[in-house]
Amino acid sequence: MSSVRADLVPHPGNPRPAPDIRVAASVERTARGCDFRYEITGRVTEVVWPVTGAPQRCEGLWRHTCFEAFCAVARGTTYYEFNFSPSAAWAAYRFGGYRERLADPELSSAPAIHLRRGDLETRLEVALDMEGLARVAPARPLDIGLSAVIESRDGGLHYYALSHPAEAADFHDRRGFVLTLAGYGGPV
Repeated sequence: MSSVRADLVPHPGNPRPAPDIRVAASVERTARGCDFRYEITGRVTEVVWPVTGAPQRCEGLWRHTCFEAFCAVARGTTYYEFNFSPSAAWAAYRFGGYRERLADPELSSAPAIHLRRGDLETRLEVALDMEGLARVAPARPLDIGLSAVIESRDGGLHYYALSHPAEAADFHDRRGFVLTLAGYGGPV
């Protein structure tokens, strides 16, 4: 198995004041897809957390607190965007190139999203089954971008990512897909 953990950094153009929090993320390659974990520590009470509901596919999750993963075959142009809300809502998109949205992929099952809230730490854990998404077959290495949109109690949206290569927050910028995960056995 291949796994990595990293801190997500706030975009320098985030509105002020930003919540007094730290955001970290990890991803682990599994035989069926990827497991993601997002950890928010500090004054997590300054974050607006969506009400937990039934897992469902939804648009516009990035308008509130949500966590994102971008996955692309190394050196390819096609990539997937996955959005995970603390409410258990989710979204999946496929792009042929930079923001060139293609048909939305059908997942074999909804991502399993679990929110664990505490006074000083909140974790969102996601098991994403990618079986059936041929472009991210388990044996192929993946370039990964991890990010978060954090809504603060004052209504501001704050953007966190592994890196921010552009002047404006842009999670689709492939220069921000800075993690590479090895394939998980089997034929490429």
